[in-house]
Amino acid sequence: MPNPTVELLPLLRQSGTAVERRACGIRLDIGRQRISGPDFERLVAFGEKREILAAHRRMMAGAIVNESEGRAALHTSLRSFSPSAPHYDEVEHERRRIFRFAEDVRSGRWLGCRADRITDIINVGIGGSEMGPHAVYHALRGPNPDIRVHFLSSVDGVLLERILASCQPHSTLAIVSSKSFSTRETQVNAAAVDQWFLDAGIVGADRNRHIVVVSSKEDAAAQMCLPEENLFRIWDWVGGRFSVWGAVGLPVAVALGPEVFREFLQGAAEMDRHSSEAPISENLPALLALISYWNATRLEISSHCMLPYDERLRVLVAWLQQLEMESLGKTVTPEGEPIEGHTGQGVWGANGNEGQHSFYQWLRQGTGRTSVDMLWSEMPGHRYAEHYKVLLANARAQAEALVARDPSSPFFNAVSTIVLDAVNPRRLGALMAMYEHKTTMLGTLFHINPFDQPGVELGKRLSRRAEKGGDPAAAFRAVLEGAA
Repeated sequence: MPNPTVELLPLLRQSGTAVERRACGIRLDIGRQRISGPDFERLVAFGEKREILAAHRRMMAGAIVNESEGRAALHTSLRSFSPSAPHYDEVEHERRRIFRFAEDVRSGRWLGCRADRITDIINVGIGGSEMGPHAVYHALRGPNPDIRVHFLSSVDGVLLERILASCQPHSTLAIVSSKSFSTRETQVNAAAVDQWFLDAGIVGADRNRHIVVVSSKEDAAAQMCLPEENLFRIWDWVGGRFSVWGAVGLPVAVALGPEVFREFLQGAAEMDRHSSEAPISENLPALLALISYWNATRLEISSHCMLPYDERLRVLVAWLQQLEMESLGKTVTPEGEPIEGHTGQGVWGANGNEGQHSFYQWLRQGTGRTSVDMLWSEMPGHRYAEHYKVLLANARAQAEALVARDPSSPFFNAVSTIVLDAVNPRRLGALMAMYEHKTTMLGTLFHINPFDQPGVELGKRLSRRAEKGGDPAAAFRAVLEGAA
């Protein structure tokens, strides 16, 4: 594909190309992307040549796609209700346990050690063990939930104190979530919450009513002196940032109900079918991946901004940031060869309406290039008609304003709008699955492994030395000397 001349680059909608695609209650409009009609056709053909859908289907069938760790990547199996899906029996067994436990807590069959109903959940976990369930809970919770979820992620005592101060130990359930069960921040936070229970007299077997664990480690419950039935299983063939669909989503299932969680899974399964069956030219995640590839490699756009015009979707920004940047922040191929050009983009964003009064000036007239996803819903999540009218008017107006720049300028924005017919469990599941598939398809396009994250390990190693009083700089020099 030839490099375009930026000064003459039109918006796609000016070419006469159809710019809207619909699936799973989601409408994607790519008409404000900076690409010509002929280049768009070549881009779709490029995706076909790279066989991104064939690679996608191999992933869903259980092929070893995480080459560095020798694993499959079967997050799609977690939300499949088809007996033909890989690992169906064990996934369905654990899913039934999750639903049964959620219903027991919600109905009052599972009570605290003094027969108190559970009113609060503390989710102890970080990264993939926090961002997915946090995004889902924030999107789908009501204004006054019967069971509140608090996300204890950062190993910062301020967050710990604020959460503990808002809960009562005898009506609180802690869910300690860690795939490896060795994440240092989670260990420290779990110990602090356990001490909080102990200080309230919740000791011995009484702890069993207040703490459960989510992990791929079979002895995780035993490590916390809990019975085996307090362990909910996840598997090493699901990456942490793709894991909200299984036991990592336990706080969502408990707080919002198994029916809500099932609808969430079914919406994702609908997107899975669409992503594997629709041709590239009609395939939502494939088109998003190709547009992102074009923006990163041809237009040299290094920044991608997510702007949800819906309070319920606010936390998706942080979730997408981890999903894309941890997956695509790579500089070598699976064979260890250096990557030529760019891989992925820096993902950031905010609530769109608030962003207008913060950083839109930079987007409109600054010296940068940014790709933008603007999201909103055709149905408000409230009864205030005037609020929704003003919010929607702002979203539609800003979608136009952000691409209204001097056509001779080397600085510009490329905008997609993503409109849900409603923000409900099914549509949210489809939306999040769409972004997952976009990310893994980008892995194919860039020829990188989107399922590992070796770059974070150095920081963890240096942190462990610093915690013991060592000098991180000296530790880093030792690492470099060892590598040499």
